[in-house]
Amino acid sequence: MTKSIYLRRLLLLTAIAVTGFISPAFAVDLLEMPAVQSGAATQTLLLDISSRDDNALAVVGAHGVIIVSDDGGATWTQAAVPSSVMLTGVDFPTPDSGWAVGHDGLILHTGDGGKTWQKQLDGYQLNEQIVAVAERIVEQASQEVEAFQSQDEPDEDELADAEFMLEEAEFMLEGAMDDTSAGPVRPLLDVWFRNAQEGFVVGSYGMLLHTVDGGGTWSLVSDRMDNAQAFHLNQITQAPDGTLYIAGEAGYIYRSSDGGMSWDSLEPGYEGSFYGIVVVPDGSDRYELLAFGLRGNLFRSVDRGETWESLDSGTSVTLMNGILLRDGTVFLAGQGGVIMTRAPGQQQFMPSKNRDRRTVSGLVQKSDGNVLLAGLGGLRITDATGMPVASPSTKQ
Repeated sequence: MTKSIYLRRLLLLTAIAVTGFISPAFAVDLLEMPAVQSGAATQTLLLDISSRDDNALAVVGAHGVIIVSDDGGATWTQAAVPSSVMLTGVDFPTPDSGWAVGHDGLILHTGDGGKTWQKQLDGYQLNEQIVAVAERIVEQASQEVEAFQSQDEPDEDELADAEFMLEEAEFMLEGAMDDTSAGPVRPLLDVWFRNAQEGFVVGSYGMLLHTVDGGGTWSLVSDRMDNAQAFHLNQITQAPDGTLYIAGEAGYIYRSSDGGMSWDSLEPGYEGSFYGIVVVPDGSDRYELLAFGLRGNLFRSVDRGETWESLDSGTSVTLMNGILLRDGTVFLAGQGGVIMTRAPGQQQFMPSKNRDRRTVSGLVQKSDGNVLLAGLGGLRITDATGMPVASPSTKQ
């Protein structure tokens, strides 16, 4: 990679990082306010669920609420969390070690199965990282200009290009420094860990973070993908062959075949947001990708995202999450309590007869085969067809 191309990619990274943030003024910093313990924790707005093992679950949501269960969701205990911001994603690569992410650039870690959580990164630290990157870009751009100017007969076009990049870098540095005064305002939206050491976090405005030391350090690596418009990155998942996929805004899906070091941009042929991808193995080395999003849009690929076809999801309502059940059923859910399921070996999605109209955001299949749903109004349980089973309780 030439230096000029490298600088352009770094400029893209900083442009993504300083895109359009306006921070409201709060008298209390929710990042520093511990989550309030509540007897109604299972009834608050909850957004994501992760299985810790067969019977252990963790759920995150509004006001920094994290609740955990060790008995398959029969009872729940609220965890001690050092922040009250909205939490949007959670993942446990091992039964004890897990991560949660949320608004204001917050990343939390637990090493005791979710009972207590510690902050690994927040928006203040992320702002500092962005400024440091911007300063490095200015230094490198300045060195490139000086290198051209030291030549006896520099190429005028290349010199002009280098000077333009220096001006852009200085502009980006100024913007990054200004944004530090806006405070921590970058929502992180999803987290996925390969093991207890390596993981990725995706978020608004093209934010992509990577760690290889269990979150001891987090690196901003948005420049690994072509996302000049800084579209939101909504969800990250892994296929059986190790390929990573990110569902994004504006009809983009991103694919990495090298463990997240580089990303291809895929365009299924739709300009709205994708909120997630369900991976359906076919029993061989192939698998089906089902990408879902706004207004019930659903796209299918059987060649790792090279080509896509639009499917009839059976609904025009936005689909927020989806999972593959153990029997091969695809279970999709979203706004207004919509639930669509596709039985194994079938192509058509069927609507659930469940009349609960509360929006669903998070899903996980429990050890008994039923499905735990998180969303507006908290937790509820359905069978594999989406019909209600029971309502969980909170144990304090």
